Amino acid sequence: MARVGKFYLPDDLYYEPEDHLWVKVEGEQVRIGMDQLGQEAVGTIVHVKIRASKQLFKKTASFGYLEAGKFVGPLRMPVDGWIVAVNQEVLSNPSLVNRDPYGQGWLILVRPENLAERLPTLLHGTEVVGRWLAEKVEDYQRRGVLPEEAT
Repeated sequence: MARVGKFYLPDDLYYEPEDHLWVKVEGEQVRIGMDQLGQEAVGTIVHVKIRASKQLFKKTASFGYLEAGKFVGPLRMPVDGWIVAVNQEVLSNPSLVNRDPYGQGWLILVRPENLAERLPTLLHGTEVVGRWLAEKVEDYQRRGVLPEEAT
């Protein structure tokens, strides 16, 4: 597990570094959520809206948006695929993403397309993810993105 201070990123996940989303391969589907550093950086999440249409979402296409203390913006797909389930609990209680980002705070379940081509574009493995996490935490601390108690 990659860890820097209080921040951790589990080894079994793939990470989209720009949008702070994780991808967990679960057989023929992938579960997607927001990583711990990302949710800490944006602050308390107060609203999540997800477009559960029957269309193919391409990587980087917006599948919804998120409102938090320091951020309002799109949620962008880390892989190509169709949304097959939306975490209704997160829609009703968005702070689940803050409290349990790798468990109950997941966002969507996706039936991916071309997953073998997309996975290598994501960060994976303790060394790679750990290096990225250390650099990002340092950058966020330098820019004052993280609250004082988070560092």
